[in-house]
Amino acid sequence: MVASFPATSNVVESAALSTVLDAPNSTFSLLYCDIIGRLDPTRNLLALGDATWTQLYADDWFNPDLLDKRSTPFEFMPVLYVHSEDGSQTVTIAESKAIEFYLAERFGCLGRNSYERSLINAFVSSSVALFDNFVTGVLMLKASPEVIQAQAAIFAETKIPDWIRIHEEHLKANGSNGHYVGNQISLADIRTANLVGIFLQHPSTGHLITPETAPGLLKVKEAIDTHPKIVQWRETPLFKSLRPNRDFPALPRPDCIKPYKRNSNHK
Repeated sequence: MVASFPATSNVVESAALSTVLDAPNSTFSLLYCDIIGRLDPTRNLLALGDATWTQLYADDWFNPDLLDKRSTPFEFMPVLYVHSEDGSQTVTIAESKAIEFYLAERFGCLGRNSYERSLINAFVSSSVALFDNFVTGVLMLKASPEVIQAQAAIFAETKIPDWIRIHEEHLKANGSNGHYVGNQISLADIRTANLVGIFLQHPSTGHLITPETAPGLLKVKEAIDTHPKIVQWRETPLFKSLRPNRDFPALPRPDCIKPYKRNSNHK
């Protein structure tokens, strides 16, 4: 049986847990593996928010008893645990998109008003849809090399060029300033920078992102990569211990990493 969320029909408990999520002095624990990939936006948001957080690794995730997996709401990582300042309460947020939107809202990366928020959500949705399709259709596709190559060609010939063209137009409309909305970093910028980085690293798509074809997208990535808080985060022992993907050998773990303990408050 998977872990369950508290019943929202309990108004008192719901309000108390909401207070934990909104409190300025809450701290965080992030359950995921030692991979940059999908969690790069989440970790960047924590860095931008000057958050106090701990990385948790579930060493027993693949054991036959499945107890670690079943202690999470959907039997998937990532999971974000938000702790009250005194450590007496912990709120669980599951699913990467829910985690990102919570952190983006908390740390001011969802715009200044409802209109900007709607724009940011739209740009994020567009980039996430392409990311998810590329991961399932190419990066993690269980098929013959010929089929994978054919799938990669479809993305390289149509899907990614269309995404580049459309997003370049939106970035140009915002003044080609390295941001989708206004002149501040948003979740849309963070998500796109991650996706551009993935495309640049993949042999079938790296040639699609150039200063000629995607100047706006590259400027977005540069704005994220050169932000002082992101630069500082990438100099930490934790970041340097993360692998680009599962094909790379595991690196030594820094002392700041904690083992995941099911049925604890993860603090």
